[in-house]
Amino acid sequence: MAKLFSRRIIFALWLTFVGLWAERIMRAAWPLLSTLVLGIGVLLLAAPDLWPLVVLKLAGGIWLLSGLYGLWYFFRRFAAPTLGAARARLDQNLPDRPLAALRDIQALGQGDPASAALWRAHLAQMRAAAAKASAVGPQLDLAPRDPFALRYIALLVFVIGGLFGSVQTMRTGLGDASVPIAAGPQWEVWLQPPANTRRPVIYLNDVMGVELSVPQDTVVLVRLYGDAGLHAIEETLSSRPADTFDAAEPSQKFLVTRSGRLAISGPDGAEWWVSMLPDAPPEVEVIGEVARDAEGSFSLSFTARDDVAVTAGRAWVYLNIDEVDRRYGLAAEPAPQPDIELTLPLIISGDRAEFTEVLTEDLSKHVWAHLPVSLRLEVEDMRGQLGQSTALELALPARNFFDPLAKALVEQRRDLLWSPDNRRRVSQLLRAISQAPETLFRDAQDAEILSNIIRDLEAGTDLEPAAELLWILALEVEDGDLEQAAQKLARAQDKLAEAIKNGATPEEIARLMDELRQAQREYFKEFAERNPPSEQPERLPDDEAVSEDQLQEMMDRLQKLMEEGRMAEAQELLEEINRLMQNLQMTPGQSGGEGQEGQEGGGQQMEDLADSLRQQQELSDQTFRDLQGQTSGDQLGGGGAEGGNDAGEEGPSSQDSLAEQQKQLERDVERQRGNLPGAGTEAGQAARRALDEAAEAMDQAAEDLRAGDLPGALDNQSEAIDALREGMRRLGETLDEQAAPGQGATPNDRRAAGQSQSPSTRDPLGRDVGGNGQLGAGEQMVPQEELRLRSQELMEEIRRRAGSLERPKEERNYLQRLLDRF
Repeated sequence: MAKLFSRRIIFALWLTFVGLWAERIMRAAWPLLSTLVLGIGVLLLAAPDLWPLVVLKLAGGIWLLSGLYGLWYFFRRFAAPTLGAARARLDQNLPDRPLAALRDIQALGQGDPASAALWRAHLAQMRAAAAKASAVGPQLDLAPRDPFALRYIALLVFVIGGLFGSVQTMRTGLGDASVPIAAGPQWEVWLQPPANTRRPVIYLNDVMGVELSVPQDTVVLVRLYGDAGLHAIEETLSSRPADTFDAAEPSQKFLVTRSGRLAISGPDGAEWWVSMLPDAPPEVEVIGEVARDAEGSFSLSFTARDDVAVTAGRAWVYLNIDEVDRRYGLAAEPAPQPDIELTLPLIISGDRAEFTEVLTEDLSKHVWAHLPVSLRLEVEDMRGQLGQSTALELALPARNFFDPLAKALVEQRRDLLWSPDNRRRVSQLLRAISQAPETLFRDAQDAEILSNIIRDLEAGTDLEPAAELLWILALEVEDGDLEQAAQKLARAQDKLAEAIKNGATPEEIARLMDELRQAQREYFKEFAERNPPSEQPERLPDDEAVSEDQLQEMMDRLQKLMEEGRMAEAQELLEEINRLMQNLQMTPGQSGGEGQEGQEGGGQQMEDLADSLRQQQELSDQTFRDLQGQTSGDQLGGGGAEGGNDAGEEGPSSQDSLAEQQKQLERDVERQRGNLPGAGTEAGQAARRALDEAAEAMDQAAEDLRAGDLPGALDNQSEAIDALREGMRRLGETLDEQAAPGQGATPNDRRAAGQSQSPSTRDPLGRDVGGNGQLGAGEQMVPQEELRLRSQELMEEIRRRAGSLERPKEERNYLQRLLDRF
């Protein structure tokens, strides 16, 4: 065979022969091998000594029978392969079976040279075909013999045992090795202090026989293991009677309410002496006097302290009925009124063991306003213990009204809420007050509101709506006249400045001067009535103050300059007067001793910018509505021909009108840019650049409106709105830099303290436009009291969770870091 076949063919033949052996063995031995692999995998996963004896015997018997069956199957099915079978399999995988051809002998024509040559050529061709021979692999086709894939199940158990099992487990189960069993503690005890103390939990197994000091109401957790009755609890820390619990109960929980002894009796027992730190009640103390601002809000500073933490606080206000002057409307028997309860502010972050806070409230609308009351502060700790301050005897701080009509309306409102029996008396007095409404009210609508209130009172309706309307009307009367006087003064100043600039006639200038003088007198009169000397702030230095007499002298000089035709000097003097008016503060004791509070410079510019912002927002809203109408008309198509025609007719004219309004607003903004203060400052220059950008965007928006490009106009209008807001913000920074400490509000500022907000400073949603140009910048969108209470609730919840042992350690550590941080 070595001469017939090459080495390559012989190597392939032997490989095929080995494959035949593997094939015959696997086909005959797969049941036996599967049984062995399954048994080893099970032993790796679970040691036999962990099995019940019955299960172990049953499983061992099944495994042994399966092994015997596998042996019988092997001897019955196995047949040793021969080299000829290997040669035949290799030859079958080659074309024309060249291995068999090379073993053939020429039977005919051996003496014929041509026939011999043909035979040699045939052998050469077969050798070339045999040279391409490669070994044939075993055909392990076990699926017909194992239709249920039992071999794969056994292999899976073996692989799982190899990955997750242990050879040590199998050796232990077979008795070759022994693993000692770790013995745990026979009992465990923990001391868990209250969460608000922020003390750590104490594991008593680590502190055998130590004397401990823990806060009151510390929780004692006990776990007893082992046989029942082997250990028992002995304690004198709690107040629970001995006959109410089983000392040998495996799980026990109780509170430390006194100092005493804690012990575990039984094998390996222990004993501790625990000293209880009693929880003292909290304390609260008022600091200083009650302060009240011009709007009626009062503030009261207080200090609260506790040995652990203060968890809540309240302020109670009680009416001292014996000290009330029971005359006029207060002579009637008062209707029952609950005591006033105010929530004390607690610190949001930090330690609440001792802190100082300020209580700020406005009780101007309460029926007890200005009546003698007692105010007492009260704080509470975690255990519910209360601490109270000394009662303060005072008149309940509230807003003061100086206008006689406003004072009368507020007094009748108080009498109405004091007792329902005053209904008829109040209605009669109000009817007498409103006998000549044209002499009392500047606005006829206010007189009509008072008439409706009287009618509702006489009709016997609910008192609360009438009382609310009386309060609103009193505020309107108190603040409305001053606001109108300030607006009139501002208009007179602007008109006179324009007249000087445009070269008005002497008669027109004289008329405007008289109008300005009259406006100033009205403003001084109204302001003096609203701000008596006792309510005014401290005086400015003499070089920053001006009296009414000095201002009148400057006005006389201004009129003389204009009469002489010296308009340039008159213009400079008018600007000086305006500057002084912006920093105006009347000197007490002069001009009848009436005081005058100034206003911040630049208030008019801020008002003008706010008005421009409002107009730009309205133009943007109208452009958006036109775009929606245009889109709706396009969607209607032929089915809405009539409506489509209407929209088509109104569209161009509406857009042209919007374009004209946009151009007018652009001119106004350019004019306002020239009047901005702070030309040499960085903020002033930034404000001017912002207004330049706004004017440029407005110009582009007007062009888009004329061209009918509503989406483009909306984009440019949005840019103009953003630029106006930036300009207002920068203007606010400029005014802050230029403002002097203690400077008051100017007559031009229509947002002075106590006055109503100008409609031009509100956005379409009714929110205030702050001084920095941001919508709602000066307005608290969420009530301050609600924010404070919510913050307190969050801090209490964090403290509770940080002290809960049931939560993961990582979470408790994170919550503790939050408490340390805030």
